[in-house]
Amino acid sequence: MELVVIAGLAILLGAGAGWLVSARWHQRRQAELVHFAQAWEYARYAGYVSAHRYPQGTGAPFLR
Repeated sequence: MELVVIAGLAILLGAGAGWLVSARWHQRRQAELVHFAQAWEYARYAGYVSAHRYPQGTGAPFLR
């Protein structure tokens, strides 16, 4: 009977450890996806700004 209890506790402990590792992996993956999305949006913004920036060195000096 003790062996069954020990085996059951070992199974529960293994399942708990597996769940914890899985939860941490998903949390890290979510953080990576958020970071990638932020970098992508910044790259789009930087591309838009550089495409619509007023050319330097043209026009009257007081407009620069």
